[in-house]
Amino acid sequence: MTTRIKGYLYVATQFAILGVIVVAPAGDLPWRGNPWTEFVGQLLFLAGLSFVVWSGVVLGRSLTAHPEPTAKSELRTTGPYAVARHPIYSGLISLAVGAAFAGASWLHILAAAALTVTLWSKSRFEESLLVESYGDEYLAYARVVGRFSPWFDRHQ
Repeated sequence: MTTRIKGYLYVATQFAILGVIVVAPAGDLPWRGNPWTEFVGQLLFLAGLSFVVWSGVVLGRSLTAHPEPTAKSELRTTGPYAVARHPIYSGLISLAVGAAFAGASWLHILAAAALTVTLWSKSRFEESLLVESYGDEYLAYARVVGRFSPWFDRHQ
């Protein structure tokens, strides 16, 4: 399977799962209707959405859903990229977890878990491509900035 096709499969999977999160009906899990749970869910959703938008703005013309860097791409290490190597993925995970809290359905929970696994795998694939493109510069960056958060999964 080519790099291009593999990348598009990740993108299609990611967007299909996001679609499920958006259209899934509210459930009846025990925390449904709890104002605190709904508040936390909405807060996580909005924080995730804000992080996605901020990260996209910082990427500028380098923004693409496909994990392969484009010829015009530049390695970004400032703004949200100083906090996480994949801040768009971090934002999407926060958004999905927020939807699971607020939606209170097993479908939301399963979709959030599936999205997390998909983005984890996609990030590993993307990082192999980033190492090809940026070499030691990317490896040095990956040693000090975590994959989805400042503290978790730095390269050793």
